[in-house]
Amino acid sequence: MARQFSRDASTSTVSIQGSGNHYHACAADDDFDADFDPSILPPPDPWIDSITEDPLEAVQRSVCHRDGHWFLKLLQAERDRMEGWCQQMEREERENNLPEDILGKIRTAVGSAQLLMAQKFYQFRELCEENLNPNAHPRPTSQDLAGFWDMLQLSIENISMKFDELHQLKANNWKQMDPLDKKERRAPPPVPKKPAKGPAPLIRERSLESSQRQEARKRLMAAKRAASVRQNSATESAESIEIYIPEAQTRL
Repeated sequence: MARQFSRDASTSTVSIQGSGNHYHACAADDDFDADFDPSILPPPDPWIDSITEDPLEAVQRSVCHRDGHWFLKLLQAERDRMEGWCQQMEREERENNLPEDILGKIRTAVGSAQLLMAQKFYQFRELCEENLNPNAHPRPTSQDLAGFWDMLQLSIENISMKFDELHQLKANNWKQMDPLDKKERRAPPPVPKKPAKGPAPLIRERSLESSQRQEARKRLMAAKRAASVRQNSATESAESIEIYIPEAQTRL
């Protein structure tokens, strides 16, 4: 059954979510490839399609037709992606003589990912299965699942940033980045010829790490906005949303 979810995720999420490239890369094959480098996979996108889109419009457009089947496909794709990262970092730990501080970062990232999959992923799978069971009482609605998934995305984003840092350390031969290299260097502005024009703009050279973290923060803020809007919209409906939304919040 997991194999079917994985294959479906590689096709469904491309057209529906608009950000299915990483799902396709991780869900096309259930068997982990030893030569596959998960560092090419981007962090998961938030619920909304774009950070410039109105979150309320995204809620009104998409929440109605996304049921337990749809969310199970997303969940399986995220599990495949995280399991690939964990296996790669565990292999790096075995095959390399890494310093203790690097080993600590690896164990923290892998442990956090495994804990998320064992607890919150399992809880969300149960909610999806109850949504698909017509005899379940009370039965989670699609809006319940959407609210839980939005908040689950925040945990996924946090773990993705941990693995991003590990991949950057690996690219640097497992050496900590020099703090001087992380600072943005600024060239002094030239003396303006006319006071009315003001000083010239500062020249910045941003490292790859700074750019990636900035994008991650944008996605995180977008996911938070979408979760907040979806929760407010759900509380106004006549369905029994309040039974599950608070429960999802306490679990998270």
